Amino acid sequence: MAVVGRGGTRTAALLRALVPGPVVELTPCQAALYEGRCRAVVVENFDPPARRTLSGCAAARWALSRRAGVTVVGLDDPEGRRLAGAMPGAVYAYSDGRPQADLTASNVRLRGDRLEFVALAGGELARVRVSAGASPRLYDHLAALAGALALGMPLEEAAARLGG
Repeated sequence: MAVVGRGGTRTAALLRALVPGPVVELTPCQAALYEGRCRAVVVENFDPPARRTLSGCAAARWALSRRAGVTVVGLDDPEGRRLAGAMPGAVYAYSDGRPQADLTASNVRLRGDRLEFVALAGGELARVRVSAGASPRLYDHLAALAGALALGMPLEEAAARLGG
């Protein structure tokens, strides 16, 4: 599995705890040059395009996704929606509330030192409770959860592992 973003992301660390096998972190430039194949690629940290086309960074991510079984992308960012719409292969989308996403979060809230939300995927619900840390990052947790689900992990198991 590959995570394409700025590097050193919390998403990649969370995925390492969720899924078996290696999780490779790549910048967009590294993604464009990457020769390997991935079961899935998780795309994050979009850069705004100059025009209404895919940015250079998104184009590099798109190139890598053609060598992956599935591309995991967030729909809450305009660039993410454009990327998902341009994908030639399988896409697993996540969102903080967009109903067209494969995984959505609802009832998101901070309670003390915990970030809580309800994950909805494939007609199933699971309550997710994770440490908020110094800066709560809902999208890192959603991207990691979506990556695990895209590889076939059941929602209840992925939510339990994420909170564990």
